[in-house]
Amino acid sequence: MDDKLFAAVVSAVAALFTGVLSYVAARLRIQADVSSQTDRFRHDIDQQSRQFDSALELQQDRLRTELRTQFMAEEAIRELLRSAQPKRSFDVIERRVGGFDGNALRQLLVRAGAVRFYGSNDRELWGLRERNGADLEGDR
Repeated sequence: MDDKLFAAVVSAVAALFTGVLSYVAARLRIQADVSSQTDRFRHDIDQQSRQFDSALELQQDRLRTELRTQFMAEEAIRELLRSAQPKRSFDVIERRVGGFDGNALRQLLVRAGAVRFYGSNDRELWGLRERNGADLEGDR
């Protein structure tokens, strides 16, 4: 074999070998980068998931507390409207069940099963539907 041909073959083999090594090195570097990014991504997802779970639990606790307060207020309203006279003035109910503004208290009254009536001097009265059925019949 001629020296020039041999040198050309050796150069070609060296270039091919260098190319293969470069390809393998690049592929390994890419795999390492992808693995690193995947690990960071999983870590970020886990961290955000924990933050979301923590925020969700806090919100659920707040909601439970708020609903417990409203449930207890509804129970108090039912008991108040079950006792003594069948209708009570809004002012009396508002004094007995504090902590709610006028419209919030009216919503609690409705959820407790009460309906609104108007007495003398357009005084706002509330009573349970079950105790004031006869008065409701007159509205039809």
